Amino acid sequence: MEPTNVRSNIVGQIQHMLDHTIIKNRRFLDDEQLIKAEQLAVLDEIFNANVRNAEIHELSSHFAPVLRNDHPVHLAIWGKTGTGKTLTMSYFLNLLAEMCSKKKVPMRYEHLDLSTPRPCFRALNDLACLLNASKRYKKGISLEELMLRIEASLTDYNGYLVLFIDEVDNIKRDKDTFMTFLVRRLPQRIPAKLILVFVSNRLDWPDNLDPRVKSFLKLNEVIFKPYDAVDLQRILSIRVEKALRKNSIETGVIEKVAALSSRDHGDARQAVALLSRSAYLAEKAGTKISLELVDEASSQIEHDKYITMIRTAPPQLQIVMAAVIQTIRKKQDSPIDTSQAYATYAVFCNKTSLRPLTRRAFTDMINELDMYSLLRSSVISKGRYGRTREIAIDLPQELTDKIYEGILLNFEIRS
Repeated sequence: MEPTNVRSNIVGQIQHMLDHTIIKNRRFLDDEQLIKAEQLAVLDEIFNANVRNAEIHELSSHFAPVLRNDHPVHLAIWGKTGTGKTLTMSYFLNLLAEMCSKKKVPMRYEHLDLSTPRPCFRALNDLACLLNASKRYKKGISLEELMLRIEASLTDYNGYLVLFIDEVDNIKRDKDTFMTFLVRRLPQRIPAKLILVFVSNRLDWPDNLDPRVKSFLKLNEVIFKPYDAVDLQRILSIRVEKALRKNSIETGVIEKVAALSSRDHGDARQAVALLSRSAYLAEKAGTKISLELVDEASSQIEHDKYITMIRTAPPQLQIVMAAVIQTIRKKQDSPIDTSQAYATYAVFCNKTSLRPLTRRAFTDMINELDMYSLLRSSVISKGRYGRTREIAIDLPQELTDKIYEGILLNFEIRS
């Protein structure tokens, strides 16, 4: 057997990808890579295609009083991930600022991005930096001093101040302190007309607030529904035109991507991700993007989701999953019960120096894995022999094997 020429293989594969390039501008398949001007230009095209008309109408009606020097109440925007809440609000506020400038109405807005969980102090520190109340993050000062600095930075501003608080439910500690400051204290301490815009994926977020805050918080609400297939077709068509080369996509591909995405989640980001993965597979194969490649890309993305979920799960949850997989393998893919899985789990714990959970806690872990659709668990009756919990895995064998090997690799356990 002739030795492999690694250098020529690498050169050949790279040249193959270059010769069959489909993606001409990958940044338009990932909004995070676009600069603000490019994002606004894309949103212009999307909104001109009658996407999110109803929501933009609601936002326009809510903020119209600003242009007659009236003071609208605060606003809450709800909706699932990927429904365009942040982008639509950013686009709208940018346009509103331009309109206010032309009419000589003083108005400014700030976007506080809380997309990662943080305590109240960190959130207010981020806000202080946005308002130039602090040039850098402060440590070792009290919450009261931080609040005073924010108030001092706004003492000379008399116009409208829109604070756009994104993913507001991510305040994980002292959220009532954070909300009390924004809703009750800040409006009374500054001359500006404060308008708060809260964005969240959780419809029940206000229900968990302190009743004293809720009584002060007068809200209009706008709900962003998941995109339907027609909306997603319009969004994808714009992305295809900007990101892909001409004649690189077969008939029906956009419609199929839109149909799959609207059926499963209505998430525009995931729809664009599916298009991007399909384009990558087409480049590797040296073909156009076909309906078959969309199916393959969809399957890969689904598999990646499960693998990422278990890889980032707590160690105990990973070990429970590995124990279930190994026990089912021993039983030759037939359903198993909790006691069988627990025995294998205890062996795994000894190998990894983890302290075994109680059987009750182990059952809770099984229920959590069931909730994530990583396995299927149900209680069945065995008549006079009592009841037992039956556990099975419905995932494809290839995906199950990848999950199992990934867990063993995490804990440096030999297969």
